[in-house]
Amino acid sequence: MSTSRMIHILHVFVSLPVGGAENLLLNTVKGLDPSRFKSSICCIKEKGEIGEEIEALGFSVFVLQRLQTGGRDPKITKAIIELIQREKITLVHTHLYHANHYGRLAAKAANVPVLASIHNTYSQRPKLHRRWINWQLAKHTYRIIAGSPDIKRDILRWDKVADNKVEVIPNTVDLKQSSSKLSKQQAREKLGLAPKALVLGTVGRLEEQKGHRILLDALPDLIKYYPHLRLLLIGDGRLRATLEQQSEALGLTKHVLFLGTRRDLGDLFRAMDIFTMPSLWEGLSLAMLSAMAAGLPTIATDVGGVADVLLKPNVPLEQRAQHYGYVIPADNAEALRDAICTLIDDRELAEQLAQAGSTQVQQHYSHEAFIRRLMVIYEAMM
Repeated sequence: MSTSRMIHILHVFVSLPVGGAENLLLNTVKGLDPSRFKSSICCIKEKGEIGEEIEALGFSVFVLQRLQTGGRDPKITKAIIELIQREKITLVHTHLYHANHYGRLAAKAANVPVLASIHNTYSQRPKLHRRWINWQLAKHTYRIIAGSPDIKRDILRWDKVADNKVEVIPNTVDLKQSSSKLSKQQAREKLGLAPKALVLGTVGRLEEQKGHRILLDALPDLIKYYPHLRLLLIGDGRLRATLEQQSEALGLTKHVLFLGTRRDLGDLFRAMDIFTMPSLWEGLSLAMLSAMAAGLPTIATDVGGVADVLLKPNVPLEQRAQHYGYVIPADNAEALRDAICTLIDDRELAEQLAQAGSTQVQQHYSHEAFIRRLMVIYEAMM
C-alpha cells in the first residue's frame, strides 16, 4: 500500500437529488481528510440539489447530461473514461445500479481501481441480465460496500459474488443534522401546528418503495380517537399527486401536510412526537437513523437493515421496551395503526424507545466511524 500521493476519487452517481445515498455522499466528501483525499463527482444525468450543495462547498461536479431516455448508452462509458484521464483520477467509487454499471466499465477500461456501493436491498428477484452484469463487473471491482447485512445477503444470493469481495459498512448519519435550536413549540409554530397537536412524521421520496399509501390507509381509524393528529410527509416524488388524491379521498386533507423536499430536518424532527418508516423495501434508512438520533420513538417496517438497528439480539420481539424501536411487518396498515396507538397511549414505552434509539445511533451509526473505515479501503486500493 502506498499513500505517498494524494488519492483523487471520482464518485459516480446518475444524479444527486435529496435522498439517503446522496446525503451519505455529501457527508463523505466533507468528512474525508483533505490532506490525503481529493473528491470529484460525476453525475451521469443531472446535478440535483445535493450536487449543487457539494459544488458550493468547492468540489468539482461534472455533469454528462446522458441517460435522458431508457436503454443502454455506450457514450456514457466513453465520457467517464475521458473524465478519468483528463482529471487524473486515481480511484473510482460508484453508487447505485446504473452508475455502478457505467462507472465500473469505465474504470476497468481506464485501468483505475474501482469500488462499488450498494445502498438498497433488492426489492424482488433481479432481472437475469442485471445479475449477470453485476457478477461480471464484480470480477474487476476491488470491493463492494453493502449498507447493511441484508444488502450483502442479496448481493451474495443474486449476483453470486464471492463473500470476501463484499464488505458491510452500515449507513451512518451526521448527528448535527438531527439537532435543532428550536423548542417544540417554536418548531410547530413554523409549520402552523397547534401546540397540543399529536404529530407523526416520515421522511422519504414519494415513491412506491417508501410505503406512504400504507401510512395514509392507517390514519382514518386513528383520527377517530385522536382528532388532533397531524402527519408530516417530508419529501417529493412521482407519487405526490396520487398520494394527495388518496389523502383527499380518505378525508385526511386537514390532517396531512405535504411539505416537499426539506433540508431543515432537525427542526422538523423537533416538531414531531413519533417517527414512522413504512417502507416496503429498504437498505438502511438514513432518515430513520436521523430521526432516532433526534430522540424520536420510531416505528419501522421489518425490511432491509431495520431489524439490525432496532431490535436487540436474542430478545423476543414482544418485549418492546428492551429494544431500540418498534418493528412491524411491511405492507400492513393495521399493524402500523396499532403500533402508533401503542406509542400514543403508552408514553413511558415511547420515551424508553426514544432514549434507547438515540443512544444506539450515537454509539454505532455516527458518520465518523464510516469515514474511518472508508479511508482504510481507499488507501488499501492504492
